[in-house]
Parts: sequence; C-alpha cells; structure tokens
Amino acid sequence: MNDKVMALYEMAFRDRYQECFEDEFQEFFSEIMERAHPDGDFVRVRPWGRQGDEKNDGYIISLRTVFAVYAPRKPTAAGAKKKIESDFKGCLPHWKNYIDRWIFVHNDREGVGPTVLKTILDLNKEQQNEVAFPWGREALAERVRGLSHRDLRTLFPTVPTIADFVDVGMEEIQPVLDHLERARVPSGGDLRPVPEDKLEYNQLSDAVGQLIRLGSTPARTVRAYYQRVSDELLKDQTARAFADKYQELRRSGLDPDAIYEDLRRWVIGSDIATPTRHVAVYGVLAYFFQECDIFLRPPEEG
Repeated sequence: MNDKVMALYEMAFRDRYQECFEDEFQEFFSEIMERAHPDGDFVRVRPWGRQGDEKNDGYIISLRTVFAVYAPRKPTAAGAKKKIESDFKGCLPHWKNYIDRWIFVHNDREGVGPTVLKTILDLNKEQQNEVAFPWGREALAERVRGLSHRDLRTLFPTVPTIADFVDVGMEEIQPVLDHLERARVPSGGDLRPVPEDKLEYNQLSDAVGQLIRLGSTPARTVRAYYQRVSDELLKDQTARAFADKYQELRRSGLDPDAIYEDLRRWVIGSDIATPTRHVAVYGVLAYFFQECDIFLRPPEEG
C-alpha cells in the first residue's frame, strides 16, 4: 500500500475518531482491536445481566490487558478522573489474576489533561508498578496503520481509490463549490505561484502533504472551471470564505494538521460523504492551497 492510499485511510480514521462518542466510539475501538488482534485474541466484554461487564470494556488475552473506554460528548476532568478510578479499582477484584496492563482509551484528539495524567500516575504509584496507561488517537492510529488493505476497506468503505481521483469531473466538484459559504470580496488576490516549500513551511505532516498532492489532479478541474466561467467575483468570494475559516481555526490554536482536518470537514458539510464527494473535497482543498488562500506563504528571500 503506497503512502497516498495510507494517507486517505488515516484521514478517514481521524474523522471517525473525532466524530464518534460513547457506545459508538466503543464499537469503533472494538472493530479496530478485533482486526489488530485477530483469531479471538481481543475479546469484547459486554454487560451480562446483574453481573455487568465487571469494569472491563475489552480484553487482549495474549497481553493480559484490560481496557476502559471513555468518550463522552462533553468530557470533563472530574468525569475522566471518576471513570479512571472507578473502572480501575472496580476491575481488580474480578480480573487481578488476569491483568498485567490496564488501558484508559479516550477520544480527545488533543490529548489528556493534567488531571487524567496525574490520576493514572497515582494509580501506578499505589500499585507500585507501571500498570495503567492512557491511549489516545495516535495509539489507535498505530493499530490502524498495521491493518491489511482488506481490513481497512471494511472499516472505511467510503474512502476513495486512486482511480476515483482520475475519474472525477465537474459534476462531482460543483456541489462542493455550491456548498461553500459566500463571503465579502477580498481586497486583492495573491496571484504569485505557490512556493515549492509551502508544505514544509506550514509544518504539515507527510500524510497531509500526500493528500494535497493527491488532490492536485481534481484541483485542475476546479481551476479550469474558474477559468471557463471567468467570474472573478465568485472565485474571490469563495476564496475569502476559505481564508476566513482558515484564520478562525488558526486563531483557535490548532496545529496545522488539525486545521487541515477541520477545513476538510467544513467543506464536506452535512452531505453524505461518498467516495466521489471525498475526491471533490480533496481537489477543492488542494486548489485553494495552491492559490495561497489557505495556509501561510513562506517569506521571500531578501
């Protein structure tokens, strides 16, 4: 599997990680783990009558590992602390003969807060052993990267193929352009060619760089459309909407990859995200990146 294909699946993973909560997130977690640890090595543990699940949201037999999954829509430090303490201490009477590691799995893409970390470290101090650990997006992403193409297709069926990027036309791209917000006309566009080092200057990851390069093919259709309609006002309004959204996300303190992710979700909108819709969105993002309407232009030498 080449880097571009893997980048598509990684973005699909990030979407689901960000958008799943509560039972849906636990189901997503279990789907990944069943494929990462096949042949029954990972076991889902569900509540069973009055017995419940005995504070066990999943178990890896070979690694003697118990999981606790926490993914509320509105996480709080107090709620996370309560979940960690109650699940860890509640599982020990039932699983102490079968556990070497206890993992707290969460769905916060920006990581855990200090309360969560201190709570986990305190548990390890009480046990006089390194037994409790947090798992966030990167830990799950690492399991996803190790999956077969067949498993990835099953987990993320709407991810486009490389062929989809070649076949996409204006029919698929037009609805995405129609969806974009119209904003005020900018004072003037930056018509200089995109610098070759713009990706590096903005500190975008290799995976996002692959997606921008992949989107360059459908971006040609976007460029041809604006050249054909000769409507600079329409293009400028859409570019300003993009630039304003980029600046809003940048002011929020997100890192460059997270800004790209949120721009992409904003462009997708609420419509059903089919493979062709994904291709169109990648093309539109690549076009406005190349036009320097989003992300920073490196300063010129001298």
